[in-house]
Amino acid sequence: MPTPTQEGDAAAFTALPRQGRSARRTGAEFVAEVSGFVPPPGMLAVWYLGQESVIWKSGRSVVWIDPFLSPNAARRYPPLCTPTEAAATTDVVLISHEHSDHLNPFTCRGIALAAPSAVFVAPPVCAPMLQRAGVAADRIRAPHTGEHVVIGDWRFTSLPGAHEEIDFTPERGHRFTGYVAEVGGGLYYHAGDTVACAELLAALLPYAGRLDLAMLPINGRDYFRRAANIVGNFTFREAAELALRLDPGLTVPMHYDLFHQVNDERPSHFVDYVYDKAPYLPIAVMAPGQRILVSRR
Repeated sequence: MPTPTQEGDAAAFTALPRQGRSARRTGAEFVAEVSGFVPPPGMLAVWYLGQESVIWKSGRSVVWIDPFLSPNAARRYPPLCTPTEAAATTDVVLISHEHSDHLNPFTCRGIALAAPSAVFVAPPVCAPMLQRAGVAADRIRAPHTGEHVVIGDWRFTSLPGAHEEIDFTPERGHRFTGYVAEVGGGLYYHAGDTVACAELLAALLPYAGRLDLAMLPINGRDYFRRAANIVGNFTFREAAELALRLDPGLTVPMHYDLFHQVNDERPSHFVDYVYDKAPYLPIAVMAPGQRILVSRR
């Protein structure tokens, strides 16, 4: 029989908070972790913030990708910090395309004001929107796909994306993009919003078997969402099949969790598909605010 002390301890345990550690931290505490944690040489620290918002850190240099820190009422959970708090850690902001959950004017304006040395990298079509959000033109780099941007120790290559379709003109280039980052001897891919298409697969072919990380959207697409102007991405099957061929050191699904019953997917479907098809393919499903370390292959 349990003792009265054990009964009391069990009741206290049952009453402990259930939200998870990140939900109990303030924005300042989260940013302090990002600022204070220095990954070992040759490793990349990755934080997941929901949707396609991601932080990559190599050494003491921090890159925010598609930061979406707006307190949108439709979010399943609030942002982990404010743009002003985020700015304390920001060296580079990568933007994949102009949709407001990727190029978020509220977020970009806040980071630009509070981090005057931060550089913004985005497709050419996004440059006017960033300027309207308060980012000075001399702080914007707008590579066309296939072009490289070097900022500090980072080398970013813009790759095409097809947000259901390729949207390209010779004058402005691709509307939707992803990025491969080279830093510290590693290669890391953030796909942005995209589906599988010949142009993307051709651009990825040189990286097959070489990437240390691939972050891929899995929220899918369908007629009814498109009718509601919700443009889709890889299905979990497409993302898994692409990962099986890319064979990265680690694959992380994203873009499945922030807008419930509108633009979401079960990451377990992706996990089950990979488990059935290629149980040796390393994958990780990340919680908001979670940090992982990615090593070179």
